[in-house]
Amino acid sequence: MEPEGGECAIKDGAADSKVDDQSFVKVFKSEFDAKYNIVDIQTPLNAFMSGQFKRSYAYFNLRNLLPVVLTKVIDSLTKDKGELVAQFGENAREELKIIIGLISRLKYELQTDKPFQKFTGDEIDRESWNSFISHLPNDGRTFYQACWMHTQCYMYRKLYSFVENSIFIKQFDYFGKIKEHALISCQEDILSLVKYTRRTENSVEMFNEMLKIDLWSNRNDLSENEHARLFNMRVLEDVSVTDGHILANNASEIWDCLSNKKTNKQHVDFVLDNAGYELFTDFILAEYIIEKGLASKVRFHVKACPWFVTNVTQRDFHMTLQYLSKHSDYIISLIGNKFLQFMDEGKFELAPVSYFWTGPHAFHYMKTLEPELYRTLQQSKLIIFKGDLNYRKLLSDVCWEPTQDMRTCLGGFIPSSFCTVRTIKAEVICGLSEGVIENLKLRDPNWMLTGNYGTIQFVDGSREFGY
Repeated sequence: MEPEGGECAIKDGAADSKVDDQSFVKVFKSEFDAKYNIVDIQTPLNAFMSGQFKRSYAYFNLRNLLPVVLTKVIDSLTKDKGELVAQFGENAREELKIIIGLISRLKYELQTDKPFQKFTGDEIDRESWNSFISHLPNDGRTFYQACWMHTQCYMYRKLYSFVENSIFIKQFDYFGKIKEHALISCQEDILSLVKYTRRTENSVEMFNEMLKIDLWSNRNDLSENEHARLFNMRVLEDVSVTDGHILANNASEIWDCLSNKKTNKQHVDFVLDNAGYELFTDFILAEYIIEKGLASKVRFHVKACPWFVTNVTQRDFHMTLQYLSKHSDYIISLIGNKFLQFMDEGKFELAPVSYFWTGPHAFHYMKTLEPELYRTLQQSKLIIFKGDLNYRKLLSDVCWEPTQDMRTCLGGFIPSSFCTVRTIKAEVICGLSEGVIENLKLRDPNWMLTGNYGTIQFVDGSREFGY
């Protein structure tokens, strides 16, 4: 068995932990680059995404975005200190000072490419994380030299551990207010979507529309609220207007999978991404699947802790349902209560929380590291993986050739039939047709980073298991 930390080095020659130094010339452009061995190239094909490549989005993210996330958390804790003390008690005041100091140190370690530090508190997943860090190569366990996916997951997990190991403010969500505001601010979009989807046909054409609406909701974590609202309304006015920006659409194959009456599998697993409007569109798609008889149950998977700012936790899931059911608008409260009824009847179900989703591992390690979760997914008629990070974990965060067949890129991870619904926000993609990339590069050189393009892709698990 391969070491846990070496998961980006999967078979078929994909993603060696280091690219051959002779294959390119290192050109140092700044003191920072020279000090931390940053090379002025794009991510090479079949290498994992990493901040060591200056012309990659990974480098931009680590240099310009992740430090801002930590700064904003520090600022919000400082600004809301009085409110938090009132909520958690006077003893929380000193703890907040300590936590702010720990976050400042984490930011310094990020900005100076320090090695990952093991977890030393009462984290439920401490042993898993520490084993993972121990198995990373010495030159692949710092913020810039490690796989980008590992770095991001480490930062967010370490960030939450500061609260998790506190005495007085355990389970506090740094990003709770952001997610609550995102939900409250999109109520007009929610109302429009409810009205749009009340009388829907049981057809592949309508299902395709529902998938596209769900796809483009994944853009909402990128945009300022006003821009997001305008885009949401534009999609509802004419869903087909975005067709030129969907680079792969396997909706008909997904429909055939769900329409299959010969299988004994009758439920769908939905691995969620962002809270707010996106979560609501996920509920609407799940409602369609239930009401059209395509599945008897939809089981939702959430993150075990606050994750990548806007990802859905158990608290967000329940808070959203409560907010909808108690809304002052009758139509919104009606749909919220319908979803709660679905929960009571077992048509909607919240899956047991798994720390695998907030770990650093690519999904092809699930069968070994989290066999119970893997067996759960094997029982599914269809697994829906939502969003960019889930996509990257499926593909081990490797810079694949975009035309490479997706099955080749999965490292053997096919627990059942699954689809990915994702707007593209990183240079990790596969399964595209010949010629698509060439046209895009001419039209939009930054097409992989803007979220303006998306994919709806399908992998047929029945081919793997013969049912």
